[in-house]
Amino acid sequence: MTRSPTASATAYWLWAVATAAVSAAAVATVLGLRSGTAAACVAAATVPVAALSLAWALREREEVRRQRAIATARAAELERAAAVADERDQAARRERNLRDSVQAAFETVAGNVHAMATVQGRVLDGIEQRVSDPEVLSEVMRADHAAAQMTRKAQTLMVLCGVWPARRATKPISLYDCVRGAQSRIVEYGRVEVHGGQGVHVAAGAAEGLMHTLAELLENATDFSPATSPVLVSVREVASGAVVEVDDAGLGMPPDALEEAGARLRDGLEITDLGAVPRLGLACVGRWSRELGFTVELSTASGYGGTRAVLFVPHRLLTMPPAEPEPPARRRTRGGARDRHRGYGPVVPGRGP
Repeated sequence: MTRSPTASATAYWLWAVATAAVSAAAVATVLGLRSGTAAACVAAATVPVAALSLAWALREREEVRRQRAIATARAAELERAAAVADERDQAARRERNLRDSVQAAFETVAGNVHAMATVQGRVLDGIEQRVSDPEVLSEVMRADHAAAQMTRKAQTLMVLCGVWPARRATKPISLYDCVRGAQSRIVEYGRVEVHGGQGVHVAAGAAEGLMHTLAELLENATDFSPATSPVLVSVREVASGAVVEVDDAGLGMPPDALEEAGARLRDGLEITDLGAVPRLGLACVGRWSRELGFTVELSTASGYGGTRAVLFVPHRLLTMPPAEPEPPARRRTRGGARDRHRGYGPVVPGRGP
């Protein structure tokens, strides 16, 4: 059985007092002192030792009380820290639940809009094939164009919620056709001029992500440049892949805005992190770039005084052209261009194509 420090000290000093008393009695016996004188010797020897023993015992008791007080305070502090940590965990769980609820709401709304816009686009496609009146056809194509934009906006929300579109293309598509398909998904498609890219083909699994990315970049370029100025797109093959450059003639971006835009491309922001009036385009581009493995950089290097967006497509996303020519497109699009890549296929949760 383990003794406390106070008990051990008390026992030691009792032993010391007893030893001193025995020693004093022995000395008195040897010297032949009278009993009264011997008792006085014993008392004289034991009183100081007893006093020291009492003082030591009191000091030890105070030390034990102090240690107990420290232990009690430490236990209370640990309990308070545990309560704070528990409250922090509960707050984090509440925040996660709220974020999940908001994201689920966005995903549901975007999915419904996407489905309705897809149906609307298919119906309008059928009407376009049967209408011969130029004025009516022009109005139908305007409605079709609006449906295409609605579909892209819904898909942007869905990508930010982690829902990726199913692969729509079944054969390789040239980068030129990717840009043209992206062009048909923005409002001011008539301002976009495309140069090159006919001989560079993208694997079918990457076509939709690249087209969506280019649509977001083209929309930014047209939104932030004069309405009378063109947006120039240059596509060329390089040693390690292909590069698509989008140049506008706007005012450019100040360094802080350029850094913020770069952060939206780099950081994996959730839809709830984008603010009360979120700009979703670059965040969606960043999601696609991480999913497929291409890169997008923004700079003020445009020769037209505005902003340049550079999309680098690595070799692993490129492929050889299809072995046989694709059948001619059947639907007419704005500006007389053929567009077989405007529409979106069904979307599925999880990873991309």
